[in-house]
Amino acid sequence: MANRIKAKVKSVTKVVTITEDNDPNDLIGRPGGYTDGAIIYDSGVKCTELGNGCGGTIEIWPTTAEAKARSEYLRKVLKAAPMLGTEYHTLNGTALLRVTGKIKPSVAKIYAAAFTG
Repeated sequence: MANRIKAKVKSVTKVVTITEDNDPNDLIGRPGGYTDGAIIYDSGVKCTELGNGCGGTIEIWPTTAEAKARSEYLRKVLKAAPMLGTEYHTLNGTALLRVTGKIKPSVAKIYAAAFTG
């Protein structure tokens, strides 16, 4: 999915697979965590450390319900603490695409279309 986004979003510069050694959330492979994921680097934002702030993240969850619950949880946290920033979320089955709110809305729409298309 991440490589499909890279092929369709001109500002994406690279994709890094999330592993248990580099996971910024410490969730991959752990109980209650996602099973696979990737960080998407976008030239439209400055990235200081591996994470969603680089452009976007794809998280693959064991079930659709878990992907949806993760999205809802993050939305609540970000709404309650605006200083943490904003994110665009797109669900596609068990996959959750999180794009940093630093990306322009028009570019976030291209991410979403590539992710679901």
